[in-house]
Amino acid sequence: MNTRSLALALTALALTAFAGTAHAQDDVELELTLPVGVADRSTAAADLVPGYGYENQTGLLLGADARLYVGGNRYFQLGAAVAAAHHAGPALGLVDGHAFRSTMVDAGLAGRVLFPCMSGGDTRVHLSGVLGLSGLYADAGEGVGGTPNGPDVDARRAAAASLDHGALGWRFALDLSWHLGNFIVGGGVGLRQHFGLDTPVSRDLVMDVTLRLGGRIDLFHLEPRGV
Repeated sequence: MNTRSLALALTALALTAFAGTAHAQDDVELELTLPVGVADRSTAAADLVPGYGYENQTGLLLGADARLYVGGNRYFQLGAAVAAAHHAGPALGLVDGHAFRSTMVDAGLAGRVLFPCMSGGDTRVHLSGVLGLSGLYADAGEGVGGTPNGPDVDARRAAAASLDHGALGWRFALDLSWHLGNFIVGGGVGLRQHFGLDTPVSRDLVMDVTLRLGGRIDLFHLEPRGV
């Protein structure tokens, strides 16, 4: 077999595989969920005021997540994901103050695997993953538990004035979700790492555990051709 024949054979094989994948695709689906959970944020910077959450802060995380699945087959699908999340101290900074109000926006790739042995009828179980870029804006405050004129007030005010920062980095997340009809409930873990832009803060690391609640919209069905 000469080089030209081999190239034609490989091309035909690739087209056959692509056609088989396209025929196996069931639906183009949009997942919309609201993640609610707990996040732990750590910050690396010189001369952080200790004891007020600037170095490490754990608290509530609220977010929004959208994933559009457009390619693959019944058991594995790929798509795009966008998300946003907010984290600011134990109670979003509303009760005991905050060290950083952190708002994060993500965009990247999403993939999910169906567990057929756990699925049937209107119930589907998916293991999903997200990998992408992430941006962060952190608004520094006067610390968790710091009273207006209490200890270290001058240092905390200086921190609040100088540590506002933006950062860019990446996000990775995994979750297990149940699709009950078009309703989605699931749980997952995630990791974001950001690197500061023109700021004394060199790095932010955010780890989270969340509950995802939302729904699925079946946008349209791709009918198999040539069957």
